[in-house]
Amino acid sequence: MVIKPFNVIDQSHLPEVPVDQFPTDGDPLEIEGEMYYVCRDVLNQKSDTRVIGVIPLVVRNPSRVSNINEYIRCLTIAHRRVQFIDKKGGCCDLDSCDEMIIT
Repeated sequence: MVIKPFNVIDQSHLPEVPVDQFPTDGDPLEIEGEMYYVCRDVLNQKSDTRVIGVIPLVVRNPSRVSNINEYIRCLTIAHRRVQFIDKKGGCCDLDSCDEMIIT
């Protein structure tokens, strides 16, 4: 399946991305070396290509964000899925961990 990401922050279309499973809210999505998080299903189509809303991990020129509350809401969904992992694969806190993953 192919998805067409749409950046909800600056209202721009991003390059199409092939995926095995349709991503859900909060899922990470790497596009051209930049990390984004799935925010919402923009257009529910019955074809193999669907448009989805994403937000970037890094926002450049935050004063230009027209709806900062929407960005924060979407980022909060992704943040709930963050886990910190130690070398043994166990959960830990931020200060004593080796990895951060989004489940």
